[in-house]
Amino acid sequence: MQNETSWKRFYRFAAFFNFAAAFMLLFATEAFFALLQMQSLYVPELLPWAHQFGVLVLVFGFGYWRIAGNPKDHKDIIWMGCIGKTLVFIAAWVDTLSFPALMPFAIFVIADLAFAVFYGLYLLNHARYEGQRQLR
Repeated sequence: MQNETSWKRFYRFAAFFNFAAAFMLLFATEAFFALLQMQSLYVPELLPWAHQFGVLVLVFGFGYWRIAGNPKDHKDIIWMGCIGKTLVFIAAWVDTLSFPALMPFAIFVIADLAFAVFYGLYLLNHARYEGQRQLR
């Protein structure tokens, strides 16, 4: 994606992805667990943790929405998203190796890793473009 408009659309999509996940975590936690085939792990005592995670996912979604307005001005948020999504992926897979019932969640967070890769590609391409522009 070399086109700035395509990147803006991509970051809007990333925001909607986070908004959807946050909505499920905050307002349909039990359904979210069922969707990920983890209904046997759902207990009401985990609601505060799921809600805390949902709030964080929502905040990141607002960050991606902000990026979509002008990605060049928000490289710091892109870096944070790249790191955050990579760490979510790693944590999910470490947990899955310890507790195989989490496999559907681990598969779901592959999307986070894909987003992190695209965020990194944007940062690399933007840095390369800026470097070439400074040489002129």
